[in-house]
Amino acid sequence: MEHAKQSSAIASPKEPLLAIKLIPSLAIILLSIIAWQFAPPSGLSLAAYHTAIIFIATIAAIVANVLPTGAVAVISVSVYAVLHAGGETSAKAAIMAATSNFNNVLIWLIVIAFMIARAFAKTGLGRRIALVLLSLFGQSSLRIAYCLGVADFLIAPATPSNTARSAIVSPIADSLAKTINKDDTKLGKYLISSVSAMNDASAVGFQTGFAGNLALVGIASSVAGITMTFTHWAMYLLIPALTLLLTIPFILYKFINPETKQTPEAPKFARVELKKMGKVTQAEWKLIAVFIALIVMWVGGKALSLHSTTAAFIGLSALLVLGVLNWNDVKAERGAWDTLIWFAVLMGMASQLKTLGFTGWVGHGVSDMISSSMGNAGPTLILIVMMSFYLLTAYFFASGTAKVVALGPVIIGSLMALGVNPLIAILAVAGITNIGCNLTTYSHARNPLLMGYQYHNDKEWMKIGLVISIGGAIIFMTSGLVWWSVLGLM
Repeated sequence: MEHAKQSSAIASPKEPLLAIKLIPSLAIILLSIIAWQFAPPSGLSLAAYHTAIIFIATIAAIVANVLPTGAVAVISVSVYAVLHAGGETSAKAAIMAATSNFNNVLIWLIVIAFMIARAFAKTGLGRRIALVLLSLFGQSSLRIAYCLGVADFLIAPATPSNTARSAIVSPIADSLAKTINKDDTKLGKYLISSVSAMNDASAVGFQTGFAGNLALVGIASSVAGITMTFTHWAMYLLIPALTLLLTIPFILYKFINPETKQTPEAPKFARVELKKMGKVTQAEWKLIAVFIALIVMWVGGKALSLHSTTAAFIGLSALLVLGVLNWNDVKAERGAWDTLIWFAVLMGMASQLKTLGFTGWVGHGVSDMISSSMGNAGPTLILIVMMSFYLLTAYFFASGTAKVVALGPVIIGSLMALGVNPLIAILAVAGITNIGCNLTTYSHARNPLLMGYQYHNDKEWMKIGLVISIGGAIIFMTSGLVWWSVLGLM
C-alpha cells in the first residue's frame, strides 16, 4: 500500500500555481500600467494610445511566450473590453469592437485552407507528388533538393500552413538522406535546409501559401485601399518566388557542400515507396479534382462572381460530401481553430489602430525620421533600407503572421509616406515576411519540426538561416524590382 502511494505521488507531480511565465508577464503588465498613466504624444488620440499599449503588450507577451498565442489573445480581448481602450461608451460596444474581426472573411479562408491542407496529408497525395518527382529526377543531391522544392510549390496554393507542407515533404528528405548515405550528415543538413527555404519560397508565390499572406491582403485593403486577388498575387510574386526556387538550393549546395553528390539510390527509393503506396486512390483523385476546381475558382473568381472565401467553402463542402474529409477531421484541425482565435484578435486590434489613426501617426513619424537621415534618397533606396530593417525584425518574433500583423501596417504606411508605390511596398513586405522565417530557430513554428531531425544544432541553423534569409532577400528584391518594372509598376 505504501509503495502504491509513492508511485501515485511520482506519477502525479504537483501542478504549478500559475500556467503563465511570471517574470516576463509582470514586466509587461508593469510597463503597460506605467505607460497608461501618461498623456498620449502630440497628434495621437487617447483611444489610439490606449489601444496601442494593449496591442504592443499583446505582441510582447507572444514574443516572450508567456502563454500559447491563442491564450494571450483571449486575455487581450478581455483587457481591451474591460478598459474600453478604444473609447467605447458601453460594455457591449467594447466587446463588439474587441471581437469584430471574428467575422472577417479572410480569416475564414485561412481556417478552411487548413482543412484542405489536412486532406493532402490524410490522402497521401502530397507525399505521392514528391515521390513521383524524385523517381523521375532524383539522380543527384542537388536534383533531390529541386524535386522537393517543386513538390512544395505544387501543394502550396491549397496549403496556407508552412508547417503542414513541411510535415509532408521533410520526412521524405530525412528518409532519403538516411537511405543514400547515413554517414553523410551534411546531406541531411542540406536537404532539410533546402526544404525549409523552399517552404517559404513557395509561400511567396501564392496568396494562399501562408496564413500571413492573407493577413497582408487585409492590411493592403485597410491601409492602402488595394485589393489583392489570388491572380494579382501570382502575377506580381510568382516570378520572384520561382527565382528563389532556381537559385537558393544551388547556393545552399555550395555553402553546405554535402559529400554525397550523385544519388542513384533516390529514384529507386522513390519507386519502392510509390509501390508501397499502391495506385492512386479514389480519395486522391477526388482531392485532385477539388484542388483543380479551387484553383479555377480562385483565379477566375471575378468572372464567376465568387469571393475567394466562398470558393474555399465550396471546396471544403465538396471534400466533406465526397468523404475525403469527415467532420471529425474538421473538428480535429487544432491549428485552424487556434489561428481563428489569435489571428482574429490581432487583426481586429490592428484594424482599430488604423481606424483610430495610430498607424498613420507612426508611419509619418518614421518617414520623417528616415527623410531627415537619408536626405534626398529615392524611393527604391528607401524601400531597400526599410526591407533590410524589416527582415531583421524576425529575431524578435516567433511567428511570421504575428510579425506582419504587428509591423505590416506601420512599414507600409511609412513607405507610402516616403513616396514608395503602395503596391510595391505591399509586395516587398510579402516577400521579406516569408524569407525572414528562416532567420532563427524560433522565427517559424516549422523550424523546431525540421530541427527535430537532428542534422542541425542551434548555431548551425542560425548560420544557415542567415545565408537563406540574406541571400533570399537580395534575390527576391532584385528579381522583384526587375519584374515589377516590366509590369510597369515602377
